[in-house]
Amino acid sequence: MSDVTTAAVRTPHDIVDRSLIDTLIDGIVASPRADRHTIVAPFTGTPLAELPLSTPDDVAGAYDAARTAQRAWAARPLRERARIIGRVHDLVLDRQSALADLIQAESGKARRDAFEEIGDVALAARYCAVRGPQVLRDRRRKGLVPGLTKAIEVRHPKGVIGVISPFNYPLTLAISDSLPAFVAGNAVVHKPDLQAVLTALMARSIAIEAGLPEGLWQIVSGDGPGIGGAVVDRADFVSFTGSTAVGRQISARAGQRLVGATLELGGKNPMVVLEGANLD
Repeated sequence: MSDVTTAAVRTPHDIVDRSLIDTLIDGIVASPRADRHTIVAPFTGTPLAELPLSTPDDVAGAYDAARTAQRAWAARPLRERARIIGRVHDLVLDRQSALADLIQAESGKARRDAFEEIGDVALAARYCAVRGPQVLRDRRRKGLVPGLTKAIEVRHPKGVIGVISPFNYPLTLAISDSLPAFVAGNAVVHKPDLQAVLTALMARSIAIEAGLPEGLWQIVSGDGPGIGGAVVDRADFVSFTGSTAVGRQISARAGQRLVGATLELGGKNPMVVLEGANLD
């Protein structure tokens, strides 16, 4: 059997680094006695990892830690924050093979589509690193009496952003919404879909290696009914990608507290594949 054929039949479940998975799981904010959830590899249907499940109390602890880290992070110069995000670009490309393995293992994507996500994140990181200081810099404005008064427009961070991301783009949607938040001086408490937690954890590990403070990006593990409300109710701003029905609920909860939200919503429409379809 040729090398090409051999590579074609090996699944990401076979080649993903098991010790890496064990290390990544330690990054979840959860009690040592937490309930566990088993995720499976779509390629094979076999168990991929057992994840500890966070509770609403764990979410509260994650927000407390994130707020402490955010104050110190926001005090850093803007260009210093941008340089760290620039290093995320380099490290994502350097770790692209391991990232692609993990994306495939969790999502069942083709290799080509996994690399598309890596390109997405690298471009987003570079954009935030280069354009962030220009977009966020202080700006002088004319005062009421030109020559005698002046005004300075200053952009302040929101605080802690609550990010809820889906499974279909486990890397792109785990980090692309967080990168601009970090450049702007915010912290993030992130609840990825249970089928995309490992990829999010690896993205966080790469960001920490680039220089992001550990406490700045908190990852909690659980389903929407269990901890989704706790993530939304403690956030200073919410970023959500998911269904329209859940988006309505999040918009209402955020609106009750006059907290801003960005919502990318879509349906989960059925598809019928008939017997005569040419699958080749």
